[in-house]
Amino acid sequence: MKRDSFDPAGTLWSSTTVARSPAQTLNESIDVEVAVIGGGFTGLSSALHLAQSGRQVALFEAFEVGHRASGRNGGQVVPGFKPTPTKLIQRFGDEVGRRMIRFGYGNADYLFDLVSELRIDCAATRQGWIQGAFSPASVTYLEHRAREINAHGGDVEYLSGEAMFAATGSRFWQAGLLERRAGAVHPLAFTRGLAHAAAGRGVAFYEHSPVSGISEERGATILRVGNHVVRAARVIVATDAYTGQLWPSVAQSYVTVASAQIATEPLPESLQQSLMSRRAGISETRKITYYCRLDPDGRFVIGGRGRAADHIDPATEQQLRTAALARFPQLEGVRWEHRWACRVGMTIDDLPRVHELAPGIWTAYGYCGRGVAMATALGRVLADAVNGVPAQSLDFPVTPLRRIPFFPARQVGAALAINWYRLRDALGHPA
Repeated sequence: MKRDSFDPAGTLWSSTTVARSPAQTLNESIDVEVAVIGGGFTGLSSALHLAQSGRQVALFEAFEVGHRASGRNGGQVVPGFKPTPTKLIQRFGDEVGRRMIRFGYGNADYLFDLVSELRIDCAATRQGWIQGAFSPASVTYLEHRAREINAHGGDVEYLSGEAMFAATGSRFWQAGLLERRAGAVHPLAFTRGLAHAAAGRGVAFYEHSPVSGISEERGATILRVGNHVVRAARVIVATDAYTGQLWPSVAQSYVTVASAQIATEPLPESLQQSLMSRRAGISETRKITYYCRLDPDGRFVIGGRGRAADHIDPATEQQLRTAALARFPQLEGVRWEHRWACRVGMTIDDLPRVHELAPGIWTAYGYCGRGVAMATALGRVLADAVNGVPAQSLDFPVTPLRRIPFFPARQVGAALAINWYRLRDALGHPA
């Protein structure tokens, strides 16, 4: 078992990606037109699109690109939002709500088109994604959700119990919803592919160059990077769940949770076919959900909530193994070779955020488990914002930054909320 105490060599994805040499570390003060802070999906996509539009861009990463959640997630490319289309229209109005729907349910298409255009070798597959119903109430919920998504331009299919079994090889779920536009990538390879494409278009990369502070001075934004300063006309803060003290009010607007994953050895072909013959990733209608997939080499990967963001404790590992066997008893006796974890940002309403933090300083975050497609697409939105597209014309609404009430008690509140959600799940309520 490869252990991971925030060591990238411990993850499945780093173990199955060609090693790369890190970029330079910032060793002098510089001026730049646009500074991007963070080398994950959001920052890399923003930098790429800004460079394509002719901007001079420098990206600063505290470790190496893809070192944190963007290179450690499950790799599922899932379009759309957790809230239904009707709820988006009710909240944001008809025009904005429908624009969000087109954007959200088109972002998987956008990602796969980008992979093709940039020729990124990231084991991209498009066999769909399935949400499994674990209770009678969830079955009804998915029937209604399928009808509503399709009525608003989506491409999903409701799966009856037998159809769900045919697609997954498991009787654990009573029904399902197949999102045909979805798929999966090797997340670290995709991240590095974005970085390679951005560098090829002139983006300057500075790795192991953490930004420790942001201030304003005579019309420019000043970033503190070690003993050096970076003067930038525009800034994108793309640090999501790792924002911390860099911009405290952002860090106080969401809750961070640990996402833990484990993976088996490559499985025999016959076992792969008995598990998930369709090769579509699976999650559930639970609020505290598990998700699983087969990687291109036939490893079974399962993830769920963890207790720490930089490693997996024995209890969490056992919890994931138990969940895997409950869904797929065929996995009894297989060897589990990898385990790792990361931190993700969860907003109260399950929607990501786009803010202009100060004149010329933009951010997007809070992807709530759908960050591969959403963060990549919102990186383009941030680039549009920096390039002067009016806020009301962006594909995603720009909202005021609001901190969580009683923020110092947020993690205690989060623990209570998780227990409450576990109770709801036990009673069969869909998320």
